[in-house]
Amino acid sequence: MIDEFFILRKDGLNLFHIILEKDSYAVQVPTELFAGFSSAMVAFANELGSGQLSKIEIEDQIFVFNLSDKLITVAKISTDDDEHLAKHIVALLEREFINDYREELKNFRGTVRKDVFFPFSEKVHEIIKKCMKVAAKNPHLLENIPPSIDIDAILTLSEYSDELIENFPDATIRLTREFQSKLPEGEMHYTMFKLGLEVGKEVAKKKFNNRQINDKGIMKLLKEISICSMNDNVISLQICPFCRGRKTKEFDCDFVSGFIEGAYNNPNIAVREINCHAVGHKHCEFQVYKI
Repeated sequence: MIDEFFILRKDGLNLFHIILEKDSYAVQVPTELFAGFSSAMVAFANELGSGQLSKIEIEDQIFVFNLSDKLITVAKISTDDDEHLAKHIVALLEREFINDYREELKNFRGTVRKDVFFPFSEKVHEIIKKCMKVAAKNPHLLENIPPSIDIDAILTLSEYSDELIENFPDATIRLTREFQSKLPEGEMHYTMFKLGLEVGKEVAKKKFNNRQINDKGIMKLLKEISICSMNDNVISLQICPFCRGRKTKEFDCDFVSGFIEGAYNNPNIAVREINCHAVGHKHCEFQVYKI
């Protein structure tokens, strides 16, 4: 998938480089030359004012770029590889590198000691392996991951979503509450919404033979897991099994919001919880925004 991976400073200094595909026929990139070239190309693209450099394609090789304030991260892939997936992996790797070496980067004085950043090699292999596992079934889960969410949470989400889809509606409530209980507070809202989005979309596809469904179809799905009604684009769960018994300061039914939005599977529809039993409201209610 990724032949070589680079982490460079924007001034052209190479911090980290790893060769992942040791093919004797593949031409390996001269590291220092590539670092200087990349820095110059990024600066050139900025001078043109036409957006950031995202890739360079040379014959059968593609160099996928990800840029942050001070770093340039690059993956070399072949034209047969999934460029979109490579971009997500590169972004994740850069984020992990910054998290792992925040102090070293902050106190960097211009000299790169190989032993400082070399341990990151193991994490590169680990993250790529996990990303490939997620991508094999749920590639869209790798898109736009917030900084607070790590790849392990996404991998677990992928595994749970498969089980939830397969066992809807029988195990929906049990599995959802079980998954939520394992999440750190900072990851919960995003991850539960994303899980609901995935499950809702796939369950609706199975139940309605890949047809896009309307309000009536949404209610049919929801009535398999709760007592509910819909008026003026507001869906009300009279008895919400997802937050039952919980007392929270914030709305707690992110899975349901995601499930409804995913089931609609319409880019012009968004769903957000507007009342939640867990914070003291009578019912859990969800506004369906139709653009």
